[in-house]
Order: sequence, then C-alpha cells, then structure tokens
Amino acid sequence: MNYLQHFEIKRVVEACVAGAGDFGRGVLRQARGMEGLAARVAIDVTPERAAEALRFSGVPDAEIMVCHSSEEAAKAWQSGGYVAAGSFEHVQALPFDILVESTGIPEVGGRYAEAALLAGKHVGIATKETESVVGPYLTRLAQRHDRLFTPMDGDQPSLLIGLVTWARTLGFEIIAAGKSSEYDFVWDEAAGSVLCNGVSYPAPGLAELWELPEGAEREAVEARGKVLAAIPQISVPDLCEMVNVANATGLGPDLPEFHAMVLRTGEVPTLLDLETHGGVLRGNERLEVFNCLRRPDEISFAGGVFIVVRCEDPHVWSLLRDKGHILSRSGNCAMIYLPRHLLGLEAPISLLDAVLNGRTSGGGQATTPKFDLTARATQAIPAGQRLEMRGHHRHIEGLRPEIHPAAPLSPEAKVPFYLLPGAEVVRDIAPNQPITLADVALPDSRLHQLRQEQDRLFHGQDATSTLRESVDSTLD
Repeated sequence: MNYLQHFEIKRVVEACVAGAGDFGRGVLRQARGMEGLAARVAIDVTPERAAEALRFSGVPDAEIMVCHSSEEAAKAWQSGGYVAAGSFEHVQALPFDILVESTGIPEVGGRYAEAALLAGKHVGIATKETESVVGPYLTRLAQRHDRLFTPMDGDQPSLLIGLVTWARTLGFEIIAAGKSSEYDFVWDEAAGSVLCNGVSYPAPGLAELWELPEGAEREAVEARGKVLAAIPQISVPDLCEMVNVANATGLGPDLPEFHAMVLRTGEVPTLLDLETHGGVLRGNERLEVFNCLRRPDEISFAGGVFIVVRCEDPHVWSLLRDKGHILSRSGNCAMIYLPRHLLGLEAPISLLDAVLNGRTSGGGQATTPKFDLTARATQAIPAGQRLEMRGHHRHIEGLRPEIHPAAPLSPEAKVPFYLLPGAEVVRDIAPNQPITLADVALPDSRLHQLRQEQDRLFHGQDATSTLRESVDSTLD
C-alpha cells in the first residue's frame, strides 16, 4: 500500500491526547514531524503533568498554556497555542477531530470515550482495559453519531486484527493468531539463567530442553514451562488485548487461561497446530500468547503479533521456506508475523484513517461481546477485602485472568475483570474460584453503567430497538 496516496491529505487532522504516558507521549512526539496531524491538546492527571509531556515532545515552553478551565482552554486554542489540561471536560468543546484515549484507567477511559463521542469526536482507544468491558457498546454509540471508536496501530490488537483480516482477504485457513508476551525470555547459557524484564531467574536443565526432540515436542515444551515456572508466563494485559481481538474477529481461546507456552520463534507453527498434526490446539481459529525464548544475540519477538496458516500448496510453501519463512516441522502450516509494535509512534496511521477515510483499525460493525475477560482467585480472599488495581500492568493481587464466552451481568455470571477494581468482597472466596457478581459489590461507576447498557443492547429481545433506547437514554 502507498500510504501517501491512501490518505491524500487535504487538511490537518487535529488530535487530543488523554493520558500523556508512554503511548500518548509517542503520539505527541510523532505529530510534531507530520504534515497531516496536529496534537495540540494534552490531558493528564494535572495540567502541569500534561504540560511536561508536551515539553518532552519538543514543544517550546512559550507555546504551552496550562489550563484549569474550559475558558482558559478555549483561549489557548484560539491563540494557536498548545493546551495542557487536567480534565477532558475542560477541552471537549474544542474543535479537534479525534480523542486518543490512553489513560490506561478503565473507568476514566469509559467516561472520556463516551463524552468524546457525544461531543461529536472520533475516539482512538489505547486503554484496552476499557475496551475489554464496553468496547462493543462504544463502537455502536460511535456509529449512532456517525463517528468511529477504534483501536490504533502501535498496539497489538489493531496490528493483529489487520493481520487476521489480511489473511482472510487472501483466503488463508487460519489455525491460530496471537502475540508474544511483552518481555522475551533471554537465556544466558553460561550462567544457566534466563533474563526477563530485568530479572534473572535460575534455569537448571534448560540446556537439555533447548532443542525439541522429534515426536516429543509437546512434552519438551511442557517441561520447559516447569523449569521456568518462577517467571510469570501469562499476564492480564496479554489476555486483555486478546479478548478485544476476539470480540472484533470471532477468534477464540483454546483454553480460558491460554496455553502460554515458552517457545523459540521457529517452534511456533509446530506447537500452535492441531493436536492431530502434533500441536496443542483442539481446533482452528484459536487465539494464543507465547513467551519468546531466545539467546541474547537472537532477534526479539517481544510484543510482536503472528498468524499460523495452513500450507495448502506444498510446492509454494517449500519455495517460501527456502526464502526464510517459518514452517512447522510437518510442513503443514506456517507462521506469518510482525515482530514489532511501536506504541504511539505508529498510532497516527489509524488516526488519519479514521478521520480522513472513515475506516476503523478494529472490527467495526463485527465487534460484538463474544467473550469476556474474567478473573479466578489464586488465593483465599476473605469477605470485606477491597480489590485494588495496581502497577503498570493493571493487575489485581490474588486474581488471574481468563477468557470465557460473554454473558450479561447476573449473580451467577463471571464479572468482567476491569469492573472489579474498587469492588468489595461480600463473601469468602476460595482459591481457584471464579469471581461472580454474587461474590462482590461493584462500585457505582460510569463504566459499570455502560456495561449494563451494553448488556441491554446485545442481550435484549430486540437489538435494534434496544440500541436506540440505550443510546437515547445516554443522550438524555
């Protein structure tokens, strides 16, 4: 694709960046060097933090205006300056085209995305936590207002949706699709250890499991996982991203907790094949995450995305193997992959496509609540404890993520993972127990209300009338 011809930029697209962390700062920085995109509005927890992000993105101090009200923001915009604000409410009336929602906070993401759509803005969502709970509803709300709610390139969901739809367009049979975990498992053979995310872990016996024996690949990979059991092999962000892909594409997990194997890059198509062909999967079109095991001098796959497709023509795929493409040992399937994601530096592609071409980087109308990201206890949790979301990875202590078929909120239903922050446990929860609505009292939040709207929309008797009623009620 020739991107310059694809966009045919005739005007500057104006973006507002909410959440000026790593992703948002990348958008701010990249916009500084683009002719077709401006990002003159930044929002963070305080206007001063937003101003700092603009400053680090190369904006001169004299052009940054710290704004504590809508009036100050309007004055800054009219003067041609950069707006640094602490609340979306202070900037929502400004004439920008698209909101980049990258706060990473589920509740804030829901409120900001809804407010932006109701104000006539498109929304590019990087807060995957919000999307995992109410993405289908916000997609429909956007359509109701002739706008788009879309994931963005630079994050794995958008890149993987692009790869899956590319393969479907070409008629490939997709066996599996997914991503590697965020941090490679880097083997120091001399030290007998594995480095992951800056931490070194002993790995006794890994040398004997480096090469997979013919005919016993599954057993060897299982043994690898046990040797490296001290390293987390699945995370909430990994499954959160995958549930968003599932709702956009219809692909689903082979296991609720995923296989999450420790694999070298070249082993992926061998193991992520059907059981009848020597792999671990029980069917086609499965979503999966693997942990990339490599030596220090081997290329990283951290955060990359892939698909595994069936090799229909042995001659063609033999030719492609000779050109360096990765086939399974059986030759029955091959992996096609993008070993990178560039965070906010790449997101402008999706921003331009949404505003100029009216095209989403996600599933669009196909996005429905097919699956939920849910939680299972890893330890006993007593009644009265409050569940808290912590850390860069937005985890909740004592809970592990799983993906299950979506269900409307009810006492017996599993609660979406990111409705749980701030919830109070109302009855003792045993280890290995899934968290249901009967176990917790959810906080009164706009995200919870939006999820109830989504349930009414997609699980009502008349989806068309429910959509109209739910959207209209939001407008009232």
